[in-house]
Amino acid sequence: MRYLLLLLPLLSSCASPSRGAVAQGAVAVSDADRIVRDLCDKRLALLGEESHHGNGRTIAFKAELTRRLVEECQYDAFFIEAGIYDFLHIQERLTAGQPVSEDMVASAIGGMWANQEMAPLIPFLSERLKAGTLVAGGLDDQIGRGTYAQRQMTRELIPALEGPRQAECGAELERHMSWQYDDAHPYTAETAKFILGCWKELESVLSRPGAAATPRPQGQLQMVRNLERNFARQVAVMSRASEQTGGTPDWSDFNERDRSMFMNLEWLLSQSPRPRKAIVWLATIHAAKDLKGLDTDARHGIPFGSYVREKFGAQSFVLGFSALSGSYSLGSTARTYAIAPAPADSLEGWAFSSHTADTRYLDGSQLRDFGPRVARPLNYSWTTAPWATVMDGLLVFREETPPRPVSRQGSSEK
Repeated sequence: MRYLLLLLPLLSSCASPSRGAVAQGAVAVSDADRIVRDLCDKRLALLGEESHHGNGRTIAFKAELTRRLVEECQYDAFFIEAGIYDFLHIQERLTAGQPVSEDMVASAIGGMWANQEMAPLIPFLSERLKAGTLVAGGLDDQIGRGTYAQRQMTRELIPALEGPRQAECGAELERHMSWQYDDAHPYTAETAKFILGCWKELESVLSRPGAAATPRPQGQLQMVRNLERNFARQVAVMSRASEQTGGTPDWSDFNERDRSMFMNLEWLLSQSPRPRKAIVWLATIHAAKDLKGLDTDARHGIPFGSYVREKFGAQSFVLGFSALSGSYSLGSTARTYAIAPAPADSLEGWAFSSHTADTRYLDGSQLRDFGPRVARPLNYSWTTAPWATVMDGLLVFREETPPRPVSRQGSSEK
């Protein structure tokens, strides 16, 4: 490993190797080094985070881990839980030999990660994108505010329509992207259905034989297909809301969105003639291999990671994060919330019993040894689960902190 720590004091010879004991005379390896070792030979490294996306230490760790996986393990793709649209626009510009700025990359990643902890990763990704040694992509079909997708995309897509539909769809789509709804023009289920019809017509036009023969129409077709899936979900959600009568919470929107993200992953990977090694940055609840073992309503979720595990098996790895205590924020917002200290019988509490370091990494064998145990790597709410079925490794921070914002435009629509 690249970074080695000083020798630890001699540990008890009866300590279990699976619990992180170091044999006499061995060199201790940092948690970061152990994680790099576990991920280095995988094809897909799914790097999770708590679902509010407001965890500064987690983001900083993931940013540095991304750099190491690219430099030390030859990962050559970076995909993130952000809109696919801006990244397709960036790839179009790169293919055409047009300049791509760091601000474009930051905007594509989105305001959810517009913070100082993510900032060092922006020039790193930008340089490699321009050099052609790395590809980047968004997984989500949602539209980020302040992005190319919100500001320009519609005006570039609408000219493909013909006749009066170009003006009709153009006016409604522009209103939606700028959210200029009022009493005279409310956003209703009928509005969503009309917009969905526009996207379906555009897909039909762009799918005609020969229409997507060049990179730009190919990217536009992928944009429209994502917009169609996005608005189909909106129509379904609004329809269900009008019929809601209580009972079991409906996870259809979550499940359909995660299926859409996996479809984007498959498409992004298919664009390369050779297998890629991809870093996938997203919330742990999406990265999870399986949620059925949870004792909460989340067990009804069918996450993105379940499709990854079904297709790639042991070639994929899900890394989760949690904290013993500290605080977090709601994404890019300034408001912070305390993380209650973990009880001793929780997974986080056990991880730091008789442990003095700032982090504790639990690998897959340790997670399996524990069996079902209460923990909070998904959203800082206590959940009991056999966590080895959810993730392949878990890094616990002694104290989490909120990210520090930077002055960037936009924030992801979540």
